[in-house]
Amino acid sequence: MQITDEGCIMHEVRPCFSPSQHNHNGGSAYPCMRNFANRSCHTLIWEAWVGPRTPGMEIDHINGDKMNWSLDNLEEVTPAENRKRAVLLRELRRNGRDPKQMTRDELQAIFRKYRLVDPETIE
Repeated sequence: MQITDEGCIMHEVRPCFSPSQHNHNGGSAYPCMRNFANRSCHTLIWEAWVGPRTPGMEIDHINGDKMNWSLDNLEEVTPAENRKRAVLLRELRRNGRDPKQMTRDELQAIFRKYRLVDPETIE
């Protein structure tokens, strides 16, 4: 903790890794912010720039890179859509395509092709 010249208290913000909220067996770690009650980094970024999440929605990393917290890589989606996108991204990687090297437009076109953009199309 530091105190600025103006008398404000500054807390150090450090990423840490906690068990993934989506992986209930604790097999993977997920980046979160220690001084923000271990809330996920991508959620903090979304809420800071866009506003609170819509109830029942999740913030998705479009290219699947959990360390890419840029706002243009984040999107609010339903939980079902988020799971289906994760399966599709794994399939792309298995077929030799790296989603991290693809543009947002390329990924959105793939999601549209498999009906993973419009939440009303999710079963």
